[in-house]
Amino acid sequence: MLALLAVVLAVVVFASDFGVLTPDTKPEIFLQPSQTAARFASAWLDTPNLGTSNYNTGVVPVAALFSLFELVGVPAWVIMRLWRIALLVTAAWGARLVVRELVSGGSGGRAGRGGRGGRGVGGVALGDSARAVAGVAAAVAYAANPYVVVGGGTTPTLLPYALLPWLVLCWLRGFRAPSWRWACAAALVLAGMSGLNAGVVPLLQLVVLVPVLVHALVVEGHRFAPVAWLVVRTGLVYAVLSAYWVVPAISALGVGTAIAEATESTEAINTVNSFPEVLRGLGMWTLYGADADGPFDPGRLSYVLGPVVILLTFAAPVLAGLGVRLSRSPARLFGATSVLVGALVMVGTFPNDDKSAWGRAVGAALESVPGLIAFRTTNKAGAVLELGLAVLVALAAAAIVPLLSHVTARWVAGWTAAALVAGAVAPAMSGDLFWVRMDVPSYWDEAADAVNARPGDSRVLMVPGTGVPAYSWGYTGPDEIGPSLFRRPFAFRSASPSGGEYAANLLAEVDRRLYQGTLPQGAVSTLAAYIGAGDVVGRYDVRGVGTTGARVEQQLAEDPGLAPGEAFGPAEVAHGAQAPAVVRPVVGDLPRTSAAVRPASGSLVVDGAGTALPSLQSAGLLEDRPGLLLAGALTDEQLAEALRDESRVVLTDSNGRREWSNHDPAVAGPLLPGSVDPEATRALFSTADQTVAVVRGSARVETRGQGLLFGPHAFGDVTQAFDGDRTTGWRFGNFGTGVGNAVVITPRSALAMPLVTLAPMQGGTSRITSVRLTAEVEGETVTKDVSFTEWNTFPVTTEVSERPVSRLTVEVTGVEGAGGSPVGFSEIVVPGVTVDRAASLPTRLPRRLAAAADAAGVDLAEVPIDVILRRSTGDADGLTTEEPRLEREFTLPDERRFEATGTVRLSGGVTDAEIDEFAGLSDDVVAQSSSRIFGNPNARAAMAFDDDGGDPDLSSAWVPNEPVVGEWISLDFPKRRLSSFTFTQDSASHATKALVSVDDGEPIEVSLEKGTSRITLPETVEAGRVRILLTERTGVGFVRVTDIGLPRKDTAPSPPEGCVQVGTVDGRPLEADLREGFPYLLDGKAVPFEACGAGLALGEGRHRLAGIPALAIDDLRLSSAGTPPAQVAAPTFEVVRHGSASMDLRLTSGCSPCLVSSGQSFDDRWTASVRGEDLGAPLVVDGFAAGWRVNAAPGDVVSISFAPSRVALAAWLVSGAALLGCLAVLLLGSRPRSDGPRAGTARARRRRRATR
Repeated sequence: MLALLAVVLAVVVFASDFGVLTPDTKPEIFLQPSQTAARFASAWLDTPNLGTSNYNTGVVPVAALFSLFELVGVPAWVIMRLWRIALLVTAAWGARLVVRELVSGGSGGRAGRGGRGGRGVGGVALGDSARAVAGVAAAVAYAANPYVVVGGGTTPTLLPYALLPWLVLCWLRGFRAPSWRWACAAALVLAGMSGLNAGVVPLLQLVVLVPVLVHALVVEGHRFAPVAWLVVRTGLVYAVLSAYWVVPAISALGVGTAIAEATESTEAINTVNSFPEVLRGLGMWTLYGADADGPFDPGRLSYVLGPVVILLTFAAPVLAGLGVRLSRSPARLFGATSVLVGALVMVGTFPNDDKSAWGRAVGAALESVPGLIAFRTTNKAGAVLELGLAVLVALAAAAIVPLLSHVTARWVAGWTAAALVAGAVAPAMSGDLFWVRMDVPSYWDEAADAVNARPGDSRVLMVPGTGVPAYSWGYTGPDEIGPSLFRRPFAFRSASPSGGEYAANLLAEVDRRLYQGTLPQGAVSTLAAYIGAGDVVGRYDVRGVGTTGARVEQQLAEDPGLAPGEAFGPAEVAHGAQAPAVVRPVVGDLPRTSAAVRPASGSLVVDGAGTALPSLQSAGLLEDRPGLLLAGALTDEQLAEALRDESRVVLTDSNGRREWSNHDPAVAGPLLPGSVDPEATRALFSTADQTVAVVRGSARVETRGQGLLFGPHAFGDVTQAFDGDRTTGWRFGNFGTGVGNAVVITPRSALAMPLVTLAPMQGGTSRITSVRLTAEVEGETVTKDVSFTEWNTFPVTTEVSERPVSRLTVEVTGVEGAGGSPVGFSEIVVPGVTVDRAASLPTRLPRRLAAAADAAGVDLAEVPIDVILRRSTGDADGLTTEEPRLEREFTLPDERRFEATGTVRLSGGVTDAEIDEFAGLSDDVVAQSSSRIFGNPNARAAMAFDDDGGDPDLSSAWVPNEPVVGEWISLDFPKRRLSSFTFTQDSASHATKALVSVDDGEPIEVSLEKGTSRITLPETVEAGRVRILLTERTGVGFVRVTDIGLPRKDTAPSPPEGCVQVGTVDGRPLEADLREGFPYLLDGKAVPFEACGAGLALGEGRHRLAGIPALAIDDLRLSSAGTPPAQVAAPTFEVVRHGSASMDLRLTSGCSPCLVSSGQSFDDRWTASVRGEDLGAPLVVDGFAAGWRVNAAPGDVVSISFAPSRVALAAWLVSGAALLGCLAVLLLGSRPRSDGPRAGTARARRRRRATR
């Protein structure tokens, strides 16, 4: 019977996605097993995060096993199927033996004293047929249940699951004859579960000790001391056997904890772990989740949406209950205890809203005990529950089958059992056994061949980054495909950081600006130079990225440091790029390794983080690839050394205190004040080393309510409702959560508020219908209810109080509309209330520089200092609402003169009339509008009043923003008689109705059509202003108003004469000559500028850069040249030996001094020596790597190693020796102890006789 079932199992496993690799763990374990085994054997991983300590050495045994199949040419998908079959057969076989052990060898104790044979079920000894039935039932119940399909369907979980019965079997037999032999056997089983994912699942499954000990002590009557000693011996041997993965895992505890904290929360994971769900073998959160792309696990939805399947999956707990009720076997105690313990652990902290005492205790332990957060997916203890259910189901089957005397009853029972099993594994019956499918397209194999053909150990950099990789050809999983394809070290930017914080910063901003289309030319090749990458691979066949492929590919193609790309695959799946995979070698000599040696002279001391790299590239500071030192990581002595080495100091706003998304690589939240602790941040060092938000003004503003869900969101800070810019605003209330959000305005001193103006941001699918104003006025409370129209452009002004108001609360009380769009306020105008928000640069380095210069013996005035500032532009159009203007505060260490350069563009909030004035078109005809599409200056109001040789210019148009309804256009002109005028639209999407007001009089409603409509006034009037409000539209797409038959507006621009103000510094105008870039400005593009005058003289201390309404500075560089460093030739070296955790570099030219980079992400446990002399603690060099300042002669060898690797190697040797010792003990055998509880006491002998 079991052989037949094994054949059925093999057929089902092979039939599911036949011929397709369906990895249930890291795909490289199946696709590159030998390389993966070698890579993960090290305590340091050089892939894929620029290096990180390795907490997953437990991968090695599994990958090494698969490499044997690789050697004989077994395809990866077949290896995976054979592995799954082997695990399930092992699990079934083990469960069968456990049941036979419990109902045979382990029932003679207490049951025997009661006068009954412990081998009986229901008081009757089990016959051979009953034992066979029980064994088959246990095997099937343990190997075919919802848990092995969902929660246990991955190798890190299923391997321990399969071996758990064997561990129980070793202990049960060992308790009867305690010896080192059984301890070794149990420890070998435990070790066989491997240390995958830091051994979380095997350790979690150790709760099985509770039912095992209960059975041993209560049912079999063993004494506690020998039982406990066997368990302790097992633990000791297991610890030694597992040293190879335990030691590296402890070394990498911080990395594992960081990953756990950056991914799903305990609350999210345990949202569905109810008792009914875990008893069904479910409760794994991924089964119930969904996102914009649909359910996370669509193939298994029958478990939660199929009524018949739901009913059938309750069969195991129901049969288990029958087993307890019908059977009299003492094995019931083991089964019931296993179910109870397993269910308790699996439930974890459920329910989140009203936790039990147990849930609170679990939650407190996970949060407070270091490293315990790795165990937050408590569902992984399911093997204990399923083993208990299997035992009880076996007892039920053994009790029920003898009652089925009629052939018909047996047939019915057989088909019922088959139906129950089919229901338990319903997805497998429909071909959805596997969650992840990885049918790698041939073009990726071709791209990998091209990359792998290049020699050396330089990195392969894949761009753009991603959250969870989701490829259009089917693969979705937490692991990128690079390690499965490339033989060289691989790097890519993951939204969820799993490596060093310095490396995460270095990669993050380059990648984010690649997504945005704002990366400076050459930044990718510069990044490649610093991380030692020889090839850049553009990867564009992922889902949900829109036109990212085209945007990224264009920037890579324009990078002068990258060779022309070699394209692989069809363009149809490349999201605008030429192909889904494009390989570009880095121009120049191919690096042999990621390690580097650079002259210390002329290095950059960057006050910020690796996120500064694009701005440094834009400023031209990285052309010679100078060393990069992060000021926040330097001690005072190291800072003095850097100044002595003629380093350049660069003050930046790159180390922003903000939240970063762990799911979307292009998303980061707004800058936060120093008093606010972000949940997921990349900000480095202390608050004084970070760029933080500062808010000043005559009032404090605070918000209440849910704000914007599913953040972080860069836009929508409440201060933007007080900035005078109608294009920005306070945003909140997406997905119908607007009601209850409020802003509380507390003036520094009470102010009279006779009128308050509220301008809602309606638009989208939701809108605010009403708010309540609550004012505290001299101890009284005054409330006002305000209603709004659906039109976006109409603010509402209401009276509050002529008396001083000490606090005003604006709370949303009504919202209507379906959909997920947010609502908000573009402006809240309160007389006397001002709110000024700016970004404040780090203050610690400027305070340290004077003392460091003194210590270095250099004149601070001779030290070159740059201030590099960048506005978060959001996209290539620069119209993001996070930072509409560049507002900065920065500190200088001394008085000096700066040259100012940068880029500037028209601001997003500039009005149409201000654009006309800037373009030299100021006259007595003034055109204004409420909006223009995408802020495009060429879609402003004047474009509807221009002409071409006296005739209307129909090639240009006013194009309002969506949703069009509620947008308006107006024209002021010299008084003239007006009786009618025309209104022309040229697109299928057009306005159909409007309200027309003349000189702000009573509006009249008019109908409009595609083409030219004539609007006739009720009577001829003397008019000087016409305003048209669009109230209805039809069609999809942009509405284009090409002409309005009113006085013409001159639209032929003339550049400004002389210098134009682009901002202010300390209140003084910052002016620049913009004539050369003037045409590009009017097209909405950013143009470079140089400040007018002889330079900007700034004193020591704090300074304030402010923007102006019409123009927005994107980048600003203030440069104080100082004394340039002496020209030093770049040191040369050769690689003597290179591994992921150690390397030797021989200097072929001297360096006195130089900066030696390991090319691996910074970890203070890296060590280096020259001529046997230790170089001390490492520096953060090149913005991310562990490195050292070195004085060495030609021929000297710099030996670099990761210190824990030596301990890890010793751990491998210890584990290997322990394995040989255990095998020797098992092979040679050992005599049982004479004082065992069943061999050495009269009571034990009486128990044995009682069971015969």
